[in-house]
Amino acid sequence: MRRLRGFTLVELLVVIAIIGILVGLLLPAVQAAREAARRMQCSNNIKQLALASHNYHDTHKKFPIGQHLFGDTTGGVARGLGYNWSFGLLPFIEQTNLYNQFDNRFPVFEKTITRNGILAGTPLAAFSCPSDLKPPTIDLTSEAIRPTATSSYKAVNGAYNNGFSTLTNADQMAFNGTFERDSRAVYGITNLTDGTSNTIIIAETKWGMNASRRTRTYLYGASDPTTTFASGASECNFVNGQTAMNWVITVATSSANRTAGSFHPGGAQFAFGDGSVHFISENIDHTASAYFAAAPYMQGSAAPRNTLPFGTYQRLFAVADGQVVQGIE
Repeated sequence: MRRLRGFTLVELLVVIAIIGILVGLLLPAVQAAREAARRMQCSNNIKQLALASHNYHDTHKKFPIGQHLFGDTTGGVARGLGYNWSFGLLPFIEQTNLYNQFDNRFPVFEKTITRNGILAGTPLAAFSCPSDLKPPTIDLTSEAIRPTATSSYKAVNGAYNNGFSTLTNADQMAFNGTFERDSRAVYGITNLTDGTSNTIIIAETKWGMNASRRTRTYLYGASDPTTTFASGASECNFVNGQTAMNWVITVATSSANRTAGSFHPGGAQFAFGDGSVHFISENIDHTASAYFAAAPYMQGSAAPRNTLPFGTYQRLFAVADGQVVQGIE
């Protein structure tokens, strides 16, 4: 009589171990493939925003306003309506219907007379990187104008983190990005004298870079929580080049809200003035130079530093620093 032979316990354990090793080798590859797909989707998102900016420019001969901070329908100069650059792009990314539902005679978060504040809570996939951990909306009990839709992308307002331009600030070299509050003239392609291929206009951001473990990036506009009108909160719209990419700070400051970054390993996505998109390494040359009026675009005020141009990363954020840029990737 023939004897049937099965697997021994040792053989079974060996097979299970081999399968476990194979699965362990396969999972990183699957995760890498998924991240590659997410990064590609993010690149496509920011590419569409760059193209929308150009289509806006073709129509209006300027880029959108960075943030409507000053002036309202009554002629005031200190009460802006809050709408930002990405709101202006809505008709150019097939969101004309949503754009038309806002009553932009009133502030972006206004809820009493209009539906603006409710509409501002509408998330859009075009402004969401699949790798970003941000929630679709942010709803803080301390901020009565919320919830509002979040974004993974911000406009560039310059090379420096020394605040934002005001109606009384005449030193425009301190605020040298493509987008800005409306206290400065709205820029067009002709203002990008460093060359459109050398100037970042839109940067990726990520959730969780400040002390409260979140990053305020609003989709339709911004204002401070104490007023319906836009009395500030510009860091919700803009990034600058002074602070290093993917920089995380654990103290109470808005600087992290003005910093580019991503959850893609090694860097982040950036759209340039020519409509191209580049993934830039977080190890790019960077000097973190503060603004010094006597030597703008230099590495500070103390000699010999004031004779050296600031690093490549900061140069890419300025529209007219006159410095040569090489090797951005």
